[in-house]
Amino acid sequence: MSTEGESTEAPEAPRSPEAPRSAPPAPSVLPPGFDVLMFVRPLAVVAVLAMLLGRALGPSVRGLVVGLGRTGDLIELAGAAMSQFFLILAIVGTLGLGLSALRAGLPAVVRFGAVFASGLAVIVTLLSAVSRVPADSLVLVGGVACALALLAAWDTMRTPFARATAVMLGLLGLGGLARVASVLIVMRDGVASESLARIARGVSTAGLLLDGAAMAVAVGVVASRGKKLTSPATLAALAVALFATRQALAGTSDEAAAVNLLLARAAKHLVMRPEPLVSPVLATFVAFAAPAIAIAALSTRTLTPALSGAIALLLVARGAPDVPLCALALVLASLATVLASRDHRGLWAAISRAESTVEEGPGESGEAKGARPS
Repeated sequence: MSTEGESTEAPEAPRSPEAPRSAPPAPSVLPPGFDVLMFVRPLAVVAVLAMLLGRALGPSVRGLVVGLGRTGDLIELAGAAMSQFFLILAIVGTLGLGLSALRAGLPAVVRFGAVFASGLAVIVTLLSAVSRVPADSLVLVGGVACALALLAAWDTMRTPFARATAVMLGLLGLGGLARVASVLIVMRDGVASESLARIARGVSTAGLLLDGAAMAVAVGVVASRGKKLTSPATLAALAVALFATRQALAGTSDEAAAVNLLLARAAKHLVMRPEPLVSPVLATFVAFAAPAIAIAALSTRTLTPALSGAIALLLVARGAPDVPLCALALVLASLATVLASRDHRGLWAAISRAESTVEEGPGESGEAKGARPS
């Protein structure tokens, strides 16, 4: 019997349940301008470097050791250059994210709040680069940045994969408002100055506790990427923070080593002002833990890139929303979080990376893993 003209293809074999699962396709229609989210993580790396060099190490190295004059000047110059570099990139990133927020279909209050906070933060930061900005303007931009953080947290809470970042954003927004309130209390001139100073330190203590809760959430987010209670990145970050705290406290003595004195000076620049009514050990540990956890978040491969960058930016801005660069970092983190919660492409990319990391064992390649003996 002739089989000419008939198909000779074998019927398609049923798919093995052990075959790797493919991620559902991303929505074909997304609000325009979401590609700017790919720059959030590199921008956060620059922000952490600017925090360490420009805010902590640069101002602390001058006069540290006899004969270190030229080296100290170079380190201080490097810190100032890194801060200026972050200033330029942050302004460009804020404008880009702000334009994306206008076209992303956000609620009206979030959309117009993002535009107002972005414009104010950019203007004040540019002014601070060329002249001294009045304290009232700094407090205003800090309060507006914290208000935007609360709005972004409220909007992002409805998205499950970004909910932890939204909680962190809300806690740091409330902590920033406490910092702004304490600064306003200190700025008042009255008869009972000592009592006002104590009230300001009490409000600053509330802000420190809120910041600590947000950092605990950040540790949980980073550790949960590996489906464990802890991760090497978080353990290393906390260990570095503990070591730096111990050496900084030892640097307060008259016969302290140069490294300990450097860490003690850096802690003074990172601790909240007015100083909270807590032990100096706790305040110093929180100050050093913030950049360490930010580095851990950026080094965790399976985190959604935009959200990991937002977490790092939040930790950079922690405790100082009235500082122009920190206010700009807080605005960047708020915009990145609310936009990343609507970009499901980044979510599926993170899921794919996590599944590939779990499925590929040591010594196994992707081709050998799916092979079966014939």
